[in-house]
Amino acid sequence: MDPISLLTLLFASSILVPVADRVGRSVGAFNAPGYLTTAALAAALLSSLMLTPGRYKPVSGSAIPVAELKVDYASQLFALLFISLGLLVSIYSLEYMKREEGLGAYYLLLLLMVAGMVGVALANDLFTLYCFWELMSISAYALVAFRREHWEPVEAGLKYLVMSTLGALMALYAVSLVYGMAGTTNFDDLRTMLSPLNTGGAWLRLLIALFLFGWGVTTAIAPFHTWLPDAHPAAPSSISAMLSGVLIKAGVYAIARTIFYTLPLASGVSYVLMLVGVATSTIGNLSALRQADVKRFLAYSSIANIGYIVIGLGASYRAHVLGLENAALVAMGGALLHVINHALGKGLLFLCAGSLIHVVKSRAISKLEGLGRLMPVTGFSSAIGLLNLAGVPPLSGFWSKLLIAYGLTAMIEEPPVAIVLLLFVVNAVIAAGYYVYFTTRLFRERGVAAREVPPLMWIPELALAGACIVLTLLLTPVLELVYEGASSLMG
Repeated sequence: MDPISLLTLLFASSILVPVADRVGRSVGAFNAPGYLTTAALAAALLSSLMLTPGRYKPVSGSAIPVAELKVDYASQLFALLFISLGLLVSIYSLEYMKREEGLGAYYLLLLLMVAGMVGVALANDLFTLYCFWELMSISAYALVAFRREHWEPVEAGLKYLVMSTLGALMALYAVSLVYGMAGTTNFDDLRTMLSPLNTGGAWLRLLIALFLFGWGVTTAIAPFHTWLPDAHPAAPSSISAMLSGVLIKAGVYAIARTIFYTLPLASGVSYVLMLVGVATSTIGNLSALRQADVKRFLAYSSIANIGYIVIGLGASYRAHVLGLENAALVAMGGALLHVINHALGKGLLFLCAGSLIHVVKSRAISKLEGLGRLMPVTGFSSAIGLLNLAGVPPLSGFWSKLLIAYGLTAMIEEPPVAIVLLLFVVNAVIAAGYYVYFTTRLFRERGVAAREVPPLMWIPELALAGACIVLTLLLTPVLELVYEGASSLMG
């Protein structure tokens, strides 16, 4: 199957959602847009599994130098992640959101956000990537502010809108500079055209800085991370799962595709990436320690995990500069494996948090103590997600961090890299401590009354917990696919 058909399916379904909403309400059908969205995402998931590698133009023989799509291991991996979590969130929302007003708009925006992320993954030129990026960002902003009758969602949505718009403008400026220098925005063409051009020195560093800023806002890297802790408490928990689970990973993909795959290597960039990664993980972890709100706690831990991934990217870049191709592949593979681990784990934890909040009507961590015993499926799923992200062996979260650390050790004779490795390990230990502590609080003896949420809410939780376990059991074949994806991004 080609990616054009996949995107057509998503866009056609999004057009039908308002129709289903109107017709469903007129005949008394319950939540027609929700079931349509779930069916569309299930079909999209099957379609994404059958994508055929290659380059595709939406209009055959078109002379337009943009609008090209490409399927390789990396793009298919990210598209699968985006659609899979979108499907589980849609199922969860059937129960979680059923009493909300404006469900037609909610499911329309959810489909458009998934379509935007899939387009980002499949784009094979900068301009197409940018267009899908804007679709993704605008849909996400509207979903953060979905409960617009309250000020908190509106304020958080506006903050994200302003910051992401500034980032998008920087990225658009970078795209225009690239087109001015090379006369194309196609990734594969740029790989061959930019190298012999005079892109060294200041011009190349400017392009990398613009792309890092542009994509980095949505990725929630420091110092552009401040929108995420405000967005999570304001957004529905189902959308929080999308934000931390996959939206910020679209930023990771965009950074890797542009800085690694497309642009020539530049000295010093690896140290910038590692510095940004260390700062992001440190700020995230230290801030998480001080949170009493479960969604802000999970938001800051997401920022910390993005820091680990960026450290992995920086280590891979440095190893590539030094000609240590095996270390570069291992570090990039570790970063991509952690993308998967965090997408599954944090998507799971926000769905579980939504279920816990649904029962006790509070985001305070102190109010959630003991619920793991009374809500066995949600409690078990939460424990799997927390321990996986803590990096407790033998869960796959341990192996992704180990691979990043291993990539760093190949360059440990360089003092800056040795310091980064030390800080990476310290941050990983801090995070493991608060994840395990939070797990123990969920299962404390406490005199509260609660019961498990309905099946439509716990089935997606259990599916994600199962995915974390299966990923651990099938780690060797998964790593083979991850390394193929890493090779695709590294070119």
